[in-house]
Amino acid sequence: MRSIQQARPNASYTLTSEMGTAPKHIYTSSQVSEIVYDPQNPFTLHLLLPFLQQLSHQPRWQLWLSSERRLNRYWINSLGLPENKTIGLNAVSTENTIEMMEKALRSGNFSSVIAWLPAISPDIKQRLNQAAKEGDCYGFILQSLPVLQSSLLHNDMFSKTHWH
Repeated sequence: MRSIQQARPNASYTLTSEMGTAPKHIYTSSQVSEIVYDPQNPFTLHLLLPFLQQLSHQPRWQLWLSSERRLNRYWINSLGLPENKTIGLNAVSTENTIEMMEKALRSGNFSSVIAWLPAISPDIKQRLNQAAKEGDCYGFILQSLPVLQSSLLHNDMFSKTHWH
């Protein structure tokens, strides 16, 4: 078995194959993921944190896009992310956020682009995935459950369960 070290413009990975056979695993580092979370229980976002911390070791930036939230430097430091390689931009609209995300993903300047967006169409997700592949970047779309729906889920769950 041999290891082949291959370098892409912004990332490196290893393909392992046996002599004379095709590679068993091909690692694709570019993709866009949608993460739906409950704003009253932000634990889901902490599942993303180790991945973002690992990406912060790359020489590239991390970009956070939001039309509603302002990036807090104290919060970034408390998460263990490097303040000096983190950029937060406020977008005017959903369309503007999508456009900014697509350009940032494609640029190759970022290891990850994180954006708060509502549900997006399959066509937009496909465009973002293509941009992420071109820029060798990860994209994360954070979508909060509507407060009413979140409230109903919690009430339903706790009303039918008895905790002792």
